[in-house]
Amino acid sequence: MKRLLPFLAGLSFLLPGCANFRKLSSDLKIIENGYRIAGVIENRDSYKAPVRVAVVEWDRAAGEVYTGDRLDLTTGGAFAFMVKSPLNQHVAAFADENGNGRVDAGEPAWLHTDASGKPAPVTVDLEKRRVVVSGHLSKSTRIPPALLEAIQRKLAGRTAEEVMTRQGARFAVGEIADPDDPRFAATRGEDGLWSPATMAIQTGAGVYFLQPYDPSRIPVLFVHGAGGSPQDWRLAMDKIDRRRYQPWFYFYPSGGRLETIAEALNEGVKRLHSRYRFNRLHVVAHSMGGLMSRRFIQKNVLEDKNTYINTFITFSSPWDGHEAAAMGVKWSPSVVPSWRDMENGSDFLDHLFDQRLKGRVNHHLFYSHRASRSPIMPAENDGVVSLPSQLRPEAVADAVSVQGYNEDHMSILVAKDPLKRAEKILDETR
Repeated sequence: MKRLLPFLAGLSFLLPGCANFRKLSSDLKIIENGYRIAGVIENRDSYKAPVRVAVVEWDRAAGEVYTGDRLDLTTGGAFAFMVKSPLNQHVAAFADENGNGRVDAGEPAWLHTDASGKPAPVTVDLEKRRVVVSGHLSKSTRIPPALLEAIQRKLAGRTAEEVMTRQGARFAVGEIADPDDPRFAATRGEDGLWSPATMAIQTGAGVYFLQPYDPSRIPVLFVHGAGGSPQDWRLAMDKIDRRRYQPWFYFYPSGGRLETIAEALNEGVKRLHSRYRFNRLHVVAHSMGGLMSRRFIQKNVLEDKNTYINTFITFSSPWDGHEAAAMGVKWSPSVVPSWRDMENGSDFLDHLFDQRLKGRVNHHLFYSHRASRSPIMPAENDGVVSLPSQLRPEAVADAVSVQGYNEDHMSILVAKDPLKRAEKILDETR
């Protein structure tokens, strides 16, 4: 959120030559013109060999492959591809045990099939423009020779990398990562706001661990806001008591629609719970990340009936949206998708409090009130988000505690008192 305001508060955001809007316009074509094929290879982590997943536009009747894409899967086995056509899209995966880059006889594999078990293209929901699949690698799976022959004709002596469309994205589910890795730099967070599809393709997204999972320590999931990155939570993750807690972080393209981002987080967390069976998970979120995390928790706890999340701490979240988002939707040459959710009175905001958390999840609401003069916000603000938005009545009513700090929108994340209070809350709910 801190990076959203400077671009929208002044008249400069109207200039059609703005580099950010040029990037956004190009990125939106991927989202608006494509179809999303997402899925997971359930037993990916059972293999030490690289597990590769591919989508191939194969016209079986014509015997031709027109397009194709491939990814090497990370921990958890989740993936997504953007394709231009919803027809004849076949999805397959294999464990490349001999490392030659192609599926060979005897290697564990999976191929999407129909209800009868015959190889079949995926069925894309044309209205939602997406489909979700899941697979299980098995040595008994056989890839049709006709498909392999069509792929070789498409390659025509070239490598797979030379013909791939490169529209695939990995979603990490428990990958061990260093927050100082360049892919988590603050500039990557800005990329995630202005070019969400491209950022997901180039950098990936997901739930990351700092260390291997330890069943004796409670996981604490840190979530950044719009234009943010794990760097925003670096001090908090460094200072948390590692004897009691294990910090995780969710890195995501914050320019995407919040419902979609929340659903991806929910699926990732559920897979982690299925793998590790933890009894507790605390969620700590900043700014717009608080709104998205609330929706994730509603899905996880209220809709899916899970019981392991019981503590939710938010810092400076715009529960009633943001004035700049409304300006962006109305006036900008291209619209960041998440602005539509952050616009005051959006459908997302209107329904965000339809399901109450109180009694199931303890929400502790922290707000900041060190104001700056702004041409678009009320006088009471934290330099980025207005106080009325942070203290939306429905948010206050559904919280078990509300605490204000004389900090601005970003300094609250490194200030001693709010961090100390947050850890005290975690200690009291262990």
